[in-house]
Amino acid sequence: STHSAIHLENPESHLRWYFKYFLGTAHQNYYGKTVEKNMFILSVVKSEEYYRAILWAKTGLQRIHLPVSHKTRSPHSICQEFGDINVVRAPREIKEADIQKDLLYIEEQEGAINFKFGVLYRRKGQHTDNEILCNNDITPTFEDFLNLIGEKIALKGFNDYRGGLDVKGDTTGTHSYTTVMEGKHIMFHVANMLPFSKDNPQQVERKRHIGNDIVNIVFQEEDDEFDPTCFHSHMSHIYASVTYKKEEDAYLLRFFNEESVPPYGPEIAAEYTDHDHFRRVLLVKLMNGEKAVYETPQFVARRERTVDQLIREIHKRYVRCEEHGGEDHHLLAGLTDRIIETTPRIGRKKRFKKAARFTEKGQDLKFQKIISGHAPTSKNCTSLSLQRKLAHFSNWRCDRVLGDVQQKVHCADFWDTYVVMGSDSGLSLINTRTADLTEIYDSMFVPKQIIVVEEKSIAIVRAEKGKNKTGCIYTFDLSALTMKAQCTKNMRKKTKQEKIQPTKGCTLVCSYLTIASKLYMSVVKHKMIQLYEWIRIPGQGQGWFQCKNVSLCIIT
Repeated sequence: STHSAIHLENPESHLRWYFKYFLGTAHQNYYGKTVEKNMFILSVVKSEEYYRAILWAKTGLQRIHLPVSHKTRSPHSICQEFGDINVVRAPREIKEADIQKDLLYIEEQEGAINFKFGVLYRRKGQHTDNEILCNNDITPTFEDFLNLIGEKIALKGFNDYRGGLDVKGDTTGTHSYTTVMEGKHIMFHVANMLPFSKDNPQQVERKRHIGNDIVNIVFQEEDDEFDPTCFHSHMSHIYASVTYKKEEDAYLLRFFNEESVPPYGPEIAAEYTDHDHFRRVLLVKLMNGEKAVYETPQFVARRERTVDQLIREIHKRYVRCEEHGGEDHHLLAGLTDRIIETTPRIGRKKRFKKAARFTEKGQDLKFQKIISGHAPTSKNCTSLSLQRKLAHFSNWRCDRVLGDVQQKVHCADFWDTYVVMGSDSGLSLINTRTADLTEIYDSMFVPKQIIVVEEKSIAIVRAEKGKNKTGCIYTFDLSALTMKAQCTKNMRKKTKQEKIQPTKGCTLVCSYLTIASKLYMSVVKHKMIQLYEWIRIPGQGQGWFQCKNVSLCIIT
């Protein structure tokens, strides 16, 4: 097969619609029941061109996209587009932001985001699983194979995908092998590196991992006929037999599948002399094989039971049925006959804030998935041990970690040897050399955006202040930020002087520095955009000039 034909089938970036299109954006989630009294969830998001909808039901997830027309669609009409669902009454909306976490978890049940594969060493003449699992030695040839497919790591303190292995107490061995392929983390359960018991010929501890791996590799140094039925496992459905031919420096590859596993690619050759090409074929074939196993009747039935149970738990948590004392109006909105826009047009201030919190919750969930390496669209590994190997995939690397901030961090920017940081504690300054943290303003001043403009020696901060959390823009002299934090009275006085009063109520700010060193600032306030220019006035100092209304705020 050609290199281009070797690809991951059914990638999560295509299947994980909720993560890709819904999470972190304004969308709606509804609950309802069918005529057969089966519960379901309907998620809908509207873009400029399409309505995207996910129907969460016992039988699995269904996805459709519908063109936007002049006629507004209702949740009931979108349900009818799925064809085989008979709704008892119009679906009702669930407003609670936490439902996003539950729906994301259900979506993850469709298959593995990361993979764990068993690796066994088989000597010639070994025909039982007990014999194979009792092998302890790692021969030079076997070690070469392990180094080809992965990288050896110490388990203790390992921070990436661990595949069920102990990374704290070394109870599952001290070392293992791991790698990344097609943006997916793979942990190998190498039987020879798992705990060995002299008094237990069945090696239960090794079977606990190998027997629960859906896909296993069996490595041989001699071309001896392998019979996969020697392993007794209800979970293992695929065995890849790899034989190394020393004379030709080539690998032989054969796959053995349980009969219920549907076909999967790529096609394999009988022999591989190009080791890098062999590695890619093997790993992609293993991943596609595990994905295919998830479509077998055994796994489909298990997934249906899991999804049905999760949907029932969502109903129980967010919906108070009439037979249990009515509906909870804090979590449940009334009947609706329309789908919201991508940016909701909500008149009441409280409803707008609730929608904003809903979106922010989704963005936080998405961000955590991405930085943990568990995002379906993530293509980079966060492991420090693999940075050298994967450096060509990313232009970014972690330079250092600064301290343990106790409060939630909202924003930060870099300046000289400092990091200007905004958190629930207020505005702080971190010295990157000493890691010392100095609080500049207290929690009454909560920054949401920080933009450092070194050319002008200023920091633009959008912050929320007071009980109403009203947003406003403040401009700070960077040199002044290095001064020791002042008392509360002086803080408030200084903050008032640096406040850009016309921006009160703003929700977003961005800046632009031209080639001619002219600095502009755009501020989003309600449905308007205010444009400012940073200028110097002789005898008065520097300040922002509001281009349209010609209002000026001077900073001395």
